[in-house]
Amino acid sequence: MAEAVPTTRADWAHKRLKAAILTGELAPGAKLVTDDLAARWAVSPTPLREAFQRLGGHGLVELTSQRGARVAPFSLDEAAELYELRLLLEPRALRASLEASDEAHRGDVRAAHDRYQAALRAAPVDPVEAADAHVAFHSALLARCPSAWMRRLVALLAEHAQRYQLLGASRYRRGGDPEREHAALRDATVRGQVDRAVDVLVRHLEGTLRAVRATIDATSPRTSAPRRRGV
Repeated sequence: MAEAVPTTRADWAHKRLKAAILTGELAPGAKLVTDDLAARWAVSPTPLREAFQRLGGHGLVELTSQRGARVAPFSLDEAAELYELRLLLEPRALRASLEASDEAHRGDVRAAHDRYQAALRAAPVDPVEAADAHVAFHSALLARCPSAWMRRLVALLAEHAQRYQLLGASRYRRGGDPEREHAALRDATVRGQVDRAVDVLVRHLEGTLRAVRATIDATSPRTSAPRRRGV
């Protein structure tokens, strides 16, 4: 995988581990053995331990005192819950952001969309760059939301949803076109069409949620924990 050289070994280890998780090279639930990964990637154990901690904060790695580190399990129930919560919070944050938007903000949204498109069209596609650019585009849309707590909560949900977009959500989508939806979000934002942008975002998130729910319903027997209700 072609990639720019990060500034430190810790950055390199973080990006390499994140790519391995996002692409499924390290399977959900796999135990992360520091010495094994250090030998495989020719890096010392210390930056790998730092990467475990950083990715633990993003929900990609689970850290326990008894079991050490492992790739977070892949759960369709969790994916559904993430998108349910995003549907509750993100459209509200987007409306607040666009109502306070200005030309500088609209320029930032255009630039973030351009970076996302460039990441998708790179050859080969860098999964970390593409996932981060996707999150950055949604973050740019919400940048003018006056509630710092709302921005933090939505950003956390988007971070946790990253691997579902690569490992699962994209293949569950049926009848939708995420790239076209992102372009429509950009266009509505730069044109000041607040209601249109919110409607596109809702349909964008609902498309993935419907597909994930359908996959859950079609899965037999159920292997994940019962879904929590009321979110």
